[in-house]
Amino acid sequence: MIQGQIKVTWDRSDYEDLPWQENKNHAAKIITKVTVDTHNLGNLMCFDEDLLGKFYDAMSEFELDKKVIAINKFCPGQMLPFHSDKYETYRKRNNINEDDVIQRVIVFLHEPKPGHQLWIKDKICMGPAGSYFAWEGETEHMAANLGIEARYVLQLTGVKRK
Repeated sequence: MIQGQIKVTWDRSDYEDLPWQENKNHAAKIITKVTVDTHNLGNLMCFDEDLLGKFYDAMSEFELDKKVIAINKFCPGQMLPFHSDKYETYRKRNNINEDDVIQRVIVFLHEPKPGHQLWIKDKICMGPAGSYFAWEGETEHMAANLGIEARYVLQLTGVKRK
């Protein structure tokens, strides 16, 4: 597990006021502004080219190539059980071969709230706004909102520079 802290350069409105729209093609609520291939995750996601501008400073902290950014919103009671990502769509869209090391970074956008959880393997990840936690490859992880307030995180996927 990789962890650290970056400077908070965003405001609450940068993530709370995103154009969340329900994608009616999935059983679970997956929110997206643009048309993308999404998975049935049990949380809300926003992929938006405007995110690149709002969160450019946060993204530039990470020395990764072929970066893709999303904002995840977990409403109270939503969870993403333990799983390992295969990155199939990411690999296809970005022409990434099997030898490239993919890294997933989660940045906490706000101060911790009771019930908000991120687990990487057997470790719970906690910290203030700007805290980040990352893993490489198919590391097992989970996220949940067992609290009463929405949980927002920035999700960054990229290829580790050689």
